[in-house]
Amino acid sequence: MTNRIALNIILISKVNKALENGEYLLKKSFNKTARVKAAFNPYDPAFNPVQDAITLCIVVLTCLVQCLILNAFYTPYHMLSGGITGIAILLDYTASIPRWVTLVLLNIPVLIIGAKRVNVKFIVFSAIGTICYSVMFSLPFVRDFTIDLGENSELLSVIVGAALIGASGVPVVKRGATLGGMDILNVILSRRLSVPMGNICICYNIVIMAALGVFFGLKPALLSLMATFVSSAVLNYTMAGFNHTVTVFIISQKWDEIAPHVLNEMKRGVTFLNGEGAYTGEPRKIVYCIVRTTEIAALKAIVKANDPKALFSVIETKEVVGRGFGIMN
Repeated sequence: MTNRIALNIILISKVNKALENGEYLLKKSFNKTARVKAAFNPYDPAFNPVQDAITLCIVVLTCLVQCLILNAFYTPYHMLSGGITGIAILLDYTASIPRWVTLVLLNIPVLIIGAKRVNVKFIVFSAIGTICYSVMFSLPFVRDFTIDLGENSELLSVIVGAALIGASGVPVVKRGATLGGMDILNVILSRRLSVPMGNICICYNIVIMAALGVFFGLKPALLSLMATFVSSAVLNYTMAGFNHTVTVFIISQKWDEIAPHVLNEMKRGVTFLNGEGAYTGEPRKIVYCIVRTTEIAALKAIVKANDPKALFSVIETKEVVGRGFGIMN
């Protein structure tokens, strides 16, 4: 009798464990499906047809502008930009491989890596940026575009071209998109390591510039390296104006609907504070979170979609250290 009871207990525990595993797998599958649907669901606050159309236009326009800048200021002096575009230009110089071919081939694995770590919409815009970059480079009027700065104007080309490259990338990053290539990895590493994107660019671009120096000598490599520092400095300086950290308090009766969107779509932590209405005396939850100024628009969209009557308070924060923001020294 005792053995039978023990056997039944073991059997029940195994059944419960199997049910728990099945529930976990079901939740995991549901969450994955929900993330994919959220990126394209027009009723989800993450999807805004007007804003997404504006972002798309900015991506396309930035691709065109940067391709023109590269051909006007970089190509005449055998200079390179950074990242995958720099590799594509280097292979064009040395092996006459069309730039668009290299861009497509090298961006495919980067997009796959990014798809596992960022939302679907981000990857879609990155893929569009990759396609646009490839198409722009193949257009005749882009390939033939030049600006005559006079003789011995290498230094002027470096300063003007690099500054324009750095500044032109800011609107795309501010809209939460990229032009593909290493920009995807820059965003991932910047979030993971809490390091400015411009500094990350410098690290791998030094290797690319060294390869340029092997084929074309020291001067083009040094000019390209100088251009990389200038564009990175402009990117960091310009983004600093949009990338301050703020503390947000949200008072809403639908706090339990707002918080999951912030966690899943913005990948930001949320803390619930216990509050009490002075007039009503009713207890309520206060949603507390810390975001960057570039993320305020997305957070407002989430709050507005779930509770238009919510109180939304933004307080500028002098310094934040910890996971997702900075390293504690």
